[in-house]
Amino acid sequence: MGTCFSFGNRLLKNQITRLQEVKKIALIGAGTMGIGIAIDLLNKTSYELIFIDISNQALARAKRELGRYAEAQVSGGRMLKDQAKSYLERVSFTEQYAVLKDVQIVWEIATERLEIKKKIFAEIEKNCTPEHLVFIYSNTSSHTTGELAVLFKDSFFREKFLTGHGYFPFHLNRLFDVMKGKYASEETFLAGVIFAEQILEKKTMALRRDHHGYIADPIFQGMAAIVSWDVKTGQDLVDLPSVFALMSANPFQVLDRTGHMPYTESGRHLGRALPGEDRLRSIYNQNGLHYPDWIEALSTAGRIGINVEQQEGFFKWEGRPGREKPVGVYDPKSAAYVPFTQPDVKAFWSYEQARALDHREAAIKSPAGLALIAQANDRGGQCFRRYVLPILLYAMDLIQDGYATAGEVNSATKVGLRFKYGLIEIIDAFTAHFGLEGFISLIKKAGLENADRAELYDTDGLIGPRKGRPCLLQTMQRKGWSSLLGYGRIYGTPVSQRDLKTGKLVPYYNDLRYVYPGRKDRVVSIIFDNPLKGNVWNRYTLDQLDHALGITLELYEKGLAGSILFTAAGTHMRMLGADARQFNKGWFDPRTGYRFLGEEQAAYFTKAGMRIFRFLQECPLWTLGVFGEKWGGGAEFVYFLNQRFDLEVHGCEFDTLRRETVYREKSVYNQPEIDYAILAGFGGVQELRRLGFGDSIIDEIFMQGMTAARAYQTGLSNFIHREEAVLLAKGYETARLNSKYAAPYSLELYNTQKKSAFEEGINDEELIRRTGETFNPAKNPYVATGLLRLLNMGGKNPPPLLVPEKDQSGWSDRYRRLFSGTEK
Repeated sequence: MGTCFSFGNRLLKNQITRLQEVKKIALIGAGTMGIGIAIDLLNKTSYELIFIDISNQALARAKRELGRYAEAQVSGGRMLKDQAKSYLERVSFTEQYAVLKDVQIVWEIATERLEIKKKIFAEIEKNCTPEHLVFIYSNTSSHTTGELAVLFKDSFFREKFLTGHGYFPFHLNRLFDVMKGKYASEETFLAGVIFAEQILEKKTMALRRDHHGYIADPIFQGMAAIVSWDVKTGQDLVDLPSVFALMSANPFQVLDRTGHMPYTESGRHLGRALPGEDRLRSIYNQNGLHYPDWIEALSTAGRIGINVEQQEGFFKWEGRPGREKPVGVYDPKSAAYVPFTQPDVKAFWSYEQARALDHREAAIKSPAGLALIAQANDRGGQCFRRYVLPILLYAMDLIQDGYATAGEVNSATKVGLRFKYGLIEIIDAFTAHFGLEGFISLIKKAGLENADRAELYDTDGLIGPRKGRPCLLQTMQRKGWSSLLGYGRIYGTPVSQRDLKTGKLVPYYNDLRYVYPGRKDRVVSIIFDNPLKGNVWNRYTLDQLDHALGITLELYEKGLAGSILFTAAGTHMRMLGADARQFNKGWFDPRTGYRFLGEEQAAYFTKAGMRIFRFLQECPLWTLGVFGEKWGGGAEFVYFLNQRFDLEVHGCEFDTLRRETVYREKSVYNQPEIDYAILAGFGGVQELRRLGFGDSIIDEIFMQGMTAARAYQTGLSNFIHREEAVLLAKGYETARLNSKYAAPYSLELYNTQKKSAFEEGINDEELIRRTGETFNPAKNPYVATGLLRLLNMGGKNPPPLLVPEKDQSGWSDRYRRLFSGTEK
């Protein structure tokens, strides 16, 4: 959103007020990550940014890269030249720390080395103005917050200190970690989390307990480290980690893009600092080394990735920035770059079988294909058992040891590491495929195959770092748990996670944020929270929204919820339509074009969406949407809501008459389906007709779009404003007031009357009958307290009855009958 809002949580008031006052941020470190952070902040805020670095060369590169990015925005029609000039003028570059006196947030992203961080932190203490400071972030891939906080001498700075970590490329990766540690105050931690969630618009892992590298980083580090000791030839750098490419990407190619320094520095630190019970500790300590000699040789030679002049790292790269491709691979024997081929089909035949299975099932990198590889006797199966199984066990250790939940591990790997399926989804799929006993047997088989690393495969708590700690699979077997995640009833995608203490499944959403109502407000807030994908409708979103609606109905039946506020994270609160990939069979390849999924499967997406939307429209909850740009299904969704509050959006568009890019008010209602040879599959035409619009207005929306001002003029929009914070505040307050006294009987009857009037027309006899029933306390138990507010206006009256009774309860049962089956 680029702004902060409490969604009714009064405990956040102070932090939000302070964050709204932020004007200036210092970025200490002008490397690749710092540049990505700057781009993200420039795009999402109006902050002034100050780069601090002791290297003139690094500052010059940062300035050059930001200029190149702004030029690309102008040439792509996303920014005017004057805007690009103002954009770049918000950034300054210096070697002097004295500028810290005016900043509200300090973000150190310079190094993993403690001795350098200590010098930087001393400058922060010396130059920052304490009363200005909201918090300090330090980016690290291996240190704990506690290890770094003690580098400050003053306890004030320790209380303001958090570790905050993003993933490459920062402005295009949605994951962010915030770790509290034992020194940071609760106020500081909340401010850091709100900043990450609402200003940076990230999927935020808010970790109270210290852990080396958060969640995703130690998993990624482990993926590279566990392979690195077996690399003898250049082809090994392609073949051995290719098993991870079947899930996400070759980690060595990723490291070439991020730069090697964080990896080598982290390996050095993890080898020294990991606790004794860490399963992966041994892969950072081999023969007195924290990583192999050949990696050190690359670092010494300055071959540390794409961003060095020669574009050399683990691979040799060629191509323009952002489009580089590997053309050679580093061969440790010759210390030269040699040609490489893709893994040999005869040696890795299980890979081809997995791809064929995915092709038949219209799947992409599926857990079923990975299960096939895991038990194969070819080189692919050997690699999976040697490298992947220990990583799966490590992921479960993080959950078992209380560092993260199952949902957090799954999201961290899926969002930050770009796994097609998160690690916990893969673990659950293996549990279903092999059975718990069979899965454990597979791991034990791998331990026998890899006797040199036997401690990595311990499941019984008998040997190695996990001695005395049987793995989580054993707990699942003992307690009868079949999975660590819960899955939606529509498409079977994750919607909840196992609480290890109670054994129950509790909500956890990857693409939504669900904010429970306050004790007095009775407003549930549901935020569509995948802005990098435009908050599209897909299988995941439908499953999560359906599940969230079920949770809300349970609250409604207890009298705790009376309305739902819907909004979207991201610039201009944008909400797109259905993800076109949902309708393409398997992986889309431009060379083969669109592959027909089948009428039944394509229709089911509309069927599922319409059931949810129609139920939402008819249930006795007041619904209000606060959005900006809406396209296709994103616009159609809000037609089903009681009220629509729209952001007045301005931006760059191409003027077809003037043949140039102009800055103007943009349409916030857009139905472009006709241009793509499809239809408005979530009922756009019929819902606009239900809302009372004729052909002319409907044609206008479908053929040219409609601005917020025009939508307000026509009555489609109920309130408009240019500022997101104002719009959210107005929307939330309206939702609160509309549910404050809304008796379940009356609201349900109101919805029924609207539906009947549209479908059946005027029915005076039904109105007469309903009126009599409404004033009968035996049929409407709410009338006694409701009418009393009119009869005794200004007097002291009992609180309204808001808990559903008799015929007004049972909406949860109706919800359960929406789809056959229950949560998996």
